[in-house]
Amino acid sequence: MAKVKPGDGSGQTPMRWWQPLYRTVFGIQHAGHRYVVDARLLDEEVRLYTDGVQTARSGLPARLPIDGARIEVAASSYGLKRMHLVREDGTTQQLVPSPGTSERWRADLDRRHPTVSRWMARIAVVVLAVGLVVGLPALAEQITQIPPVADRIGTFTSPIELPGTVAVALTAACLLAGIERALTLRNHWLIDLETSWFD
Repeated sequence: MAKVKPGDGSGQTPMRWWQPLYRTVFGIQHAGHRYVVDARLLDEEVRLYTDGVQTARSGLPARLPIDGARIEVAASSYGLKRMHLVREDGTTQQLVPSPGTSERWRADLDRRHPTVSRWMARIAVVVLAVGLVVGLPALAEQITQIPPVADRIGTFTSPIELPGTVAVALTAACLLAGIERALTLRNHWLIDLETSWFD
C-alpha cells in the first residue's frame, strides 16, 4: 500500500468531459459524512474528499482511513479493479461512480439495458479467455528463447500461430474486453491474467 498523506484542504473539482480517459470519481455516504475518492489513473494517485474538502491523498494501491472504516482503491492497466468501503466488522460496499465518469456510464447502461449489459460482460470474458489460451503458449515460447532458459530446459514452439491481422484484432478485442471489465470493477485472477501481464 502507498503511504497516505494529509490533504491540502482544497475543494473538489468537477469532472470535465475529456477527463474520463484518465480520471474517475466515486462517492459514498458513511457515518454522517460524504466521502469522495478522485482517482487520477495516469498519475497513479487518489485524493480523498470529506464533505467536499480534500483530507487525504495517496498513491495506488491505497488504503484510506475514515471514521470507523477504510476505503480501499486498486487499479489495473485498464482502470480500477477495487473501490470499496471496508467497515471494521469486515463488511464491504462498493462506492458509487459519479456522473460524468466512464464507470457511471457503464452502470447506467446496466440499469437501463440489463440484457445488453450481460451480453457485453459475457463477450468480454470469452474474449479474454481466448486471449489467455492463445497468449500463454506465445509467452512460454518467448521465455524459452532467453539463452539461460533455453540452455536449461530447451526451447518451446507455440502450436498456435495467428496471422498478423488476426493477432492485431485479438489484441484490440482483449484491450476492449479489459476496459469493459475495469468499468464494472470486475476482476478474476485467471480471466484477467493476460491483462495483468502489463501491470
